[in-house]
Amino acid sequence: MQVNRQADRLTRLSTELVRRLQLLERQELAACCGVPLSRSVVLRVLARRGDRRMSALAEDLGVAQSTATRLVEPLVAEGLVERRRARDDGRAVEVALTAEGSRRARTVQAGSRRCCDGILERIPADRRQQVIDSLELVVKAVSDCCSPGCETSEKIENCQTDRGKGQ
Repeated sequence: MQVNRQADRLTRLSTELVRRLQLLERQELAACCGVPLSRSVVLRVLARRGDRRMSALAEDLGVAQSTATRLVEPLVAEGLVERRRARDDGRAVEVALTAEGSRRARTVQAGSRRCCDGILERIPADRRQQVIDSLELVVKAVSDCCSPGCETSEKIENCQTDRGKGQ
């Protein structure tokens, strides 16, 4: 019974946290960068990981390759990202930041940093590390549940399969 209440509370809090972080980041990005949140994620991934094949970028973003392509298109049109043939495989497409894309990625990262600074300032200094450590635990637990072999992951797959059958 206690676990169910904790799970309900975790669901409510995590949903609220994600929603509020997205709103805060959208406000910051609109004010500083003029880049929609979904595209800013592409810029940040490319800045952090370097040139990426479209398939690897899609994986990094956790989206289908067609979705990654749709996210990259406007960035190419704005001159922030360039698309080119992969050096080792002419059939594969790589994406890379342009000089302007790198500059914009740094601006986006600075905006995100300001958001995080503002959040941390509102947490008592003696509890900040505890909050960060707890978030790391949550991220690891979520990642573990998404991995193959996790009982929860299997339940989710079964649920999706059952839903697909009209049950």
